[in-house]
Amino acid sequence: MLLLTLALPALLCQDLKAQTMSRLVGSADYTYNGASYDVNDSTAYTYSAGRGGDLMHTLKYDMSTNWVMVGDTAYNNNFNYLQTFDGNNNIISTITQYWDGTTWVNWTNVLYSYNGSGQVATITHQTWNGIDWVNGTQDVFGYNTAHQLYLDQTGTWDTGLVAFTPVSQKIYYFDSASRLIQEVDQTYNSAATVYEYTAQYMYTYSLITNTTTYSTWTGSGFAASYKYTDTYDSTGNLLTHLYQTYSGTAWINQTLNVYSGFTAGHMATTGIDQIWDSTGTGSWANVTMHMYTFNGNDQLTYATAESWHVGDFWEFATGDAAARYYYQDFDPTAVKSVVTKAGNANLYPVPARGTINVDVNWNDAQAGTVTMFDMSGREVNKMNIPYGTHFNGAMQVNNLADGMYVVRISGTQGEIVKQVVVAH
Repeated sequence: MLLLTLALPALLCQDLKAQTMSRLVGSADYTYNGASYDVNDSTAYTYSAGRGGDLMHTLKYDMSTNWVMVGDTAYNNNFNYLQTFDGNNNIISTITQYWDGTTWVNWTNVLYSYNGSGQVATITHQTWNGIDWVNGTQDVFGYNTAHQLYLDQTGTWDTGLVAFTPVSQKIYYFDSASRLIQEVDQTYNSAATVYEYTAQYMYTYSLITNTTTYSTWTGSGFAASYKYTDTYDSTGNLLTHLYQTYSGTAWINQTLNVYSGFTAGHMATTGIDQIWDSTGTGSWANVTMHMYTFNGNDQLTYATAESWHVGDFWEFATGDAAARYYYQDFDPTAVKSVVTKAGNANLYPVPARGTINVDVNWNDAQAGTVTMFDMSGREVNKMNIPYGTHFNGAMQVNNLADGMYVVRISGTQGEIVKQVVVAH
């Protein structure tokens, strides 16, 4: 299933499972330094209007902010992402901003439009020129009567023509069971005003084996280049993911991923990466073992990697990666906003270890307070906000237990409510 979603634009695919009422609110990435894990960066997500999302569903956040760790003591602003929505809760724009050391600066914008069935009709990529958004590329999507994506045409913006001109296209074919069986890629020959073959993907299915074969166009036909083969058990758990390249006469093993320890939702708790050792008759050699934990909604909460030691055992090695993910329950039918008309606020890093930075921007000058509560409603921390339109301060959390907390930022003209994660 994952291979199929990678072959299509993400927003055009159905979610891999029904949306849960638990959404991703924070994540952190780590790297092993030989003795312990160092934090690389952290990301926080804020939502409103009952929207949500996670690693397996489209993240319909209002704002996502990413911070990078500098040294081992402080976070620096890195990227900021802002999304807007239409009346049907469809994403209509995603703006990416970067931190220039003083303020957030616009960088890219992605615009989405939808057809009458709620499917993505166009995706337009723009860049910021310092004054305004400038068109770059646009994808136009076509659907058949079964509402399946069958055409994706890409064009680039021509300032002289003031229009998008064709560059390439992808054509998708399905079998009677509505399964994707072929993707044909073509580039546009402007001199001949025709699309010409460049590559294709072929998909085959059986009860326990699926394959994806990629071939390139030679001028007279398609020549196989590489292939992925997935095997499953009788209940649908993905057991292996094999990557092979074609030598011209035979398929050559390259990498193999082996999965085990499945949850009830078919999520593997262990994955082993192997590479092909062609010595002698050939064999698979271990490289990395990934371990995953999930919450009751089958949402990934922790991922870590260990390297294979030449002494035939697994160990944490310098450079091994880990990640943590944090969630909150929400009501998709409710209208909730973490940013009120009083202003907006950023709380970081997520998760917090020793301190939480509180950055508040009021719409109108006012005084206020920042109060932190645990999930039982008990007040655990508080500080005052002096009169003004902007406030930046830090709250100590090193004495708090790991978990989720509510932060209420109250002013004389309104309040802002956020949730944060503490993880020492």
